[in-house]
Amino acid sequence: MKNLFYLVLVLLICPNATAQESKWESWFWPNKGLPRNANSPLFQDSLSLRPFRLFQEPEIFPIVNQPASAIYKIDLDNMLDTEEPWIIEFWLINHVNQPIGFEVFLEQRPVLSNWNKKWLLPGREEPQGFWGKYFTHLVLSNGENGLRIYENGDLLFQGEKARGHVLLLRSYLQEEPFMKLDHWVKHLSFFSGAMAENWVKERFRQHQHWKKEGIRIPGKFHFLAEPYLYAPGPNQMQITFELDRKAEVKLLFGEDIRSFEALELSPQYENRYHVRLNDLKSNSPYFYEIEATDEKGNSLKSGPLTFRTAPEKNSPILIGLVSDTESRPQINEQIGMQLWDERVDLVLHLGDITDGGKEAEKWQWTQEFFPGSSALYSRIPNIPVAGNGEGDLFWYKAYHPQTNALGCYSTDYGPATFFVLNSNQPGEFQKGGAQYEWLKNELSQSKSPWKFVMMHHAPYSMDEDDYGDTWQGKGSYGDRRFQPLLRLLEDFDVDMMFFGHLHTYMRSFPLNQDQIDFDRGITYVQVGGMGGNLEDFAPNRVPFSAKTFRGFHYGTISITLGRLELRVYTGDGKLIDIFEVRKKN
Repeated sequence: MKNLFYLVLVLLICPNATAQESKWESWFWPNKGLPRNANSPLFQDSLSLRPFRLFQEPEIFPIVNQPASAIYKIDLDNMLDTEEPWIIEFWLINHVNQPIGFEVFLEQRPVLSNWNKKWLLPGREEPQGFWGKYFTHLVLSNGENGLRIYENGDLLFQGEKARGHVLLLRSYLQEEPFMKLDHWVKHLSFFSGAMAENWVKERFRQHQHWKKEGIRIPGKFHFLAEPYLYAPGPNQMQITFELDRKAEVKLLFGEDIRSFEALELSPQYENRYHVRLNDLKSNSPYFYEIEATDEKGNSLKSGPLTFRTAPEKNSPILIGLVSDTESRPQINEQIGMQLWDERVDLVLHLGDITDGGKEAEKWQWTQEFFPGSSALYSRIPNIPVAGNGEGDLFWYKAYHPQTNALGCYSTDYGPATFFVLNSNQPGEFQKGGAQYEWLKNELSQSKSPWKFVMMHHAPYSMDEDDYGDTWQGKGSYGDRRFQPLLRLLEDFDVDMMFFGHLHTYMRSFPLNQDQIDFDRGITYVQVGGMGGNLEDFAPNRVPFSAKTFRGFHYGTISITLGRLELRVYTGDGKLIDIFEVRKKN
C-alpha cells in the first residue's frame, strides 16, 4: 500500500514522468550462489552483468589511464532505435575506499569517464556528486539537442549528439579485490523518446525512495532478506527471512526432500518472518524450502535448501570465524565460498555485520549484507555479534530475535558454549554492570568443556591509531574500559576470546593479568577481514602480539573434547596462521 501511494503521488506531481517508453532494465545484485548441487534459484546470473562480458577487448580509445578489469557489451539495436532520442540511466553505489573507475563508450568513443570519484569530461574534471554519502543517479539523454548528462537530477554536461549502435562499459577495479562492475552499477535502464520536463528529477526521487525502503527490484516479488539460519540449538534451528510485500507463506521441511512437512507462517512484523523449528533430531541433516504467493498470485520459491542441527556434546565440530562484513558483498561472497567448501558446521560473526546499518539505513542489510552473505547463511547457521555498525540494535534485533534486551545471549554447540556480548555499551562491563553480571551468572552455570566469549570491540589491539596515534606517540593498544571483563574471564577459565572491529588479523600470546602466561592465559583473536576498509598496525610489534596479517581473511576452528586448532586464511584460501590448544585435563 505504501508503494502504491508513492506511485500515485508521483503521477499527480509529475504527469509526464512516464512519457518515456521503457525498453529494458536490470537491477544488479550479483551473487552466483554456491556451486554445483548447492546452487539455488535465489541466486542467478540474470542479476549480474556477467552475461554481457567480453573476453576479447575491441579497439577503443579510453580516457582513463588504468589497466582494465573487464569490458561489457550491450547491443542497443536490440532495444532502441538509435537514430531516435534515447535515455540511459544508471544507479551507482560506491561504498569502498580504494580508487575505482569505469567508462561508457558508444562504439569506440568514450561518452563518460570516471576515475577515483571524478568525472573526466572534455576539457575539465568534475568531482563526482553523491547523495546519501554513497549513491549517484546518472542519466544520459541523447537527441536533437545533443547529449546531456545529469547527475543527481542536475545537468552535469552538454555536448554534441552521440552516435552508435553498441554500448560498451569498461571497468577499472584492480584496487578492490574481487569487485566487479555490477557491485557498483546497481541499476541500468534504457528508454526511448525525448526526456520530458522534470523526468530526471522524478527518477532520482524514485531511486531515493527505493534506497530508503531497502528494495532491490522495484515491482518484482522478491526476498529482501533470503532465508537466514542463526543461533542453532541442540534440537532446533532458527530461520529469518523478509519479503518485499504481503503474501501467503509456508515453510516446507523434513529429513527427506520427498516427504516435507508444511507450516503456514505469519509475519513477525510487516513482511518479516521468524521461524523456530523445535524437536528436531540432533546432529541430523534437514531440507527446507520457502514458498510464497502474493495478493496478485505471483509466486516466489527459495528452492530446496539444507541445514544440519547441532551435534551432541562429545562430537567434534568445525567452525568458521569472520567479522566486519560491512560494505563489500563481493568479499562476503568470496569468503562464503571458501567456508562452504570447508563445509563448516557453524560460523561465528564478530560484528559490524553492516558498516552503518542502523534504523534509517536498512539498505545496508537488504542491499549489501544479505545479497553478499545469504548463499552461505541459507545453508550454514551463524552466531552473530552486534558491532558498532548496528549499534542501535534496531535491525540486529529484527533479524536476530534470539538476543535479549541487552543484545547478548549464549549458544551451546557440540563441546563448546559461545557467550555473545554487546560491547557497544562498555559501561555494562564494569563490576555490577548489567552485562558483567549476566555473563558472570552464565559462566558460573556453564559445564561446557570449551568456553568462548565473543564481542565486537578490541580489548587488545596492535592497531596504528584507534587507541592513540602510534606514529606520533604511545597508544593504549586496546580498549582499556574492558579490563574488568577480562578479569572475569580469567576467573572462570574462559579458553579464548574472539573479537573484530579492527580490519586486520591479530592473535595474542596467552594472557593473564595483561602478562604472557602459557599456563593460565587466555588467547585473544581479532578477526576483522570480511569486507570493511582495511586498516594497519602500529610501527612496532606489541609484546602480547603473536601473529598479525593485513588483508581480507577468515578463520576456521576445529574442536574436539581435548583439542582445538585455529587456522586463518587469506580471502582466496592461503594459510597465514595455525595455532593449537590442548586441554590439560
